[in-house]
Amino acid sequence: MFSINTLFSATEKQNIIPQNAKTALFAGGCFWCMEGIFEAQDGVYEVLSWYAWDSEITANYQDVSSGMTKHREVVQVYYNPERITYEKLVELFWTQIDPTDPDGQFADKWYQYTTAVYYQNEEEKKLAETSKQKLEDSKKFEKRIATLILTTPEFYKAEEYHQDYYKKSSFRYNQYKKWSGRSDFIEKNWSESASSQYKKYDENLIKNLKGRIVLFFHADWCSTCKALEKQISQTKIPEDLFILKVNFDTQKDIAKKYSILSQSSFVQIDSKGNAYKRIVGKSDINDVFDALLTKEDLLKSTLTPLQFQVTQMWGTESPFDNEYWDHKADGIYVDVIDGTALFSSTDKFDSGTGWPSFSRPIDDNFIGEENDTKLAMPRTEVKSKNSDAHLGHVFNDWPEELGWMRYCINSAALKFVPKEKMKELWYEKYLFLFEWK
Repeated sequence: MFSINTLFSATEKQNIIPQNAKTALFAGGCFWCMEGIFEAQDGVYEVLSWYAWDSEITANYQDVSSGMTKHREVVQVYYNPERITYEKLVELFWTQIDPTDPDGQFADKWYQYTTAVYYQNEEEKKLAETSKQKLEDSKKFEKRIATLILTTPEFYKAEEYHQDYYKKSSFRYNQYKKWSGRSDFIEKNWSESASSQYKKYDENLIKNLKGRIVLFFHADWCSTCKALEKQISQTKIPEDLFILKVNFDTQKDIAKKYSILSQSSFVQIDSKGNAYKRIVGKSDINDVFDALLTKEDLLKSTLTPLQFQVTQMWGTESPFDNEYWDHKADGIYVDVIDGTALFSSTDKFDSGTGWPSFSRPIDDNFIGEENDTKLAMPRTEVKSKNSDAHLGHVFNDWPEELGWMRYCINSAALKFVPKEKMKELWYEKYLFLFEWK
């Protein structure tokens, strides 16, 4: 069934955020550049843009951006503390800013663009101050950390066109982020801390990794472990591989879970923590890499032959003879490989082609498009950005009243999550899609 999705206002978004959601407030310069990274985190319901500190009557973009008021541009993060902690949000915040600049951020100077972490209670204050001190002590920057730790002030909603600006005006947003210098700064100073392939083990981290995951059981007193760790630092890790360091002496519950009896052992796992393969007795990290299951091996072990053919070999299933072509239940359709939310039943319609058809994806940021010249008539291929899976094709041949676009998708590339199970399966942030059906 088809229904047109609208752009929801900040007030409407607040109405669909669970009442037990916690909030965190950050000033990171231009609020456009802060929304997307937080919204991409598992456990974050929504991020809204606000003006903080000065009076409500002067809280408008024209006055704030001119420097005529004492507001900062801020973002408020609504999150589930059982899935992402306040401490993790603060750590993520550092990786999106220049914390040494007391006058603003990148091309944006003056008070309204200065940075701050706001706390609501003593526990948050302590966590924020500890995190700041840790960054200071790391000597990552020659200058002192200028970001302030402040109590949460009064704050007022920014205009509607600022909400989700990175989605609504993605081209202009990306141009601005590059032009301002923010993108280059993050790449130069934070790429290692934000996306290094060798990290300390964190149960919450595993859920967000897109690729093969290996646990390395390490002991400080183990010479083989130290030699392997040195090799890891000097060896190019396969781009789809993440190595997580587990302390063999203190994280004994993890060792017990995977029946690890000696240090310098490796276990290949999936994003749910299930073990694929144990690797022991290796003293060369390249031998460990060679012993791992490949991405293709893993996919073949988890996908049906048809799913593998469609998602990995650019196959197309038969029309009118696939699982979801005539499916009408309320819910969302997710990537069969990694569970990324891709399409909603609120945008599904009967195109008469025999394949599931949608007028739009849930989020353009999760969908990639490429030119497909395999047939005589050029087409536009649709892929899932996170898993790189082939989904189908998109055409602009549908009537205007239905939004022009027709995303023609293979059922084999999708998995359906019923509306009534979305909260249980951690897709509750998308329940707002059904509030106005």
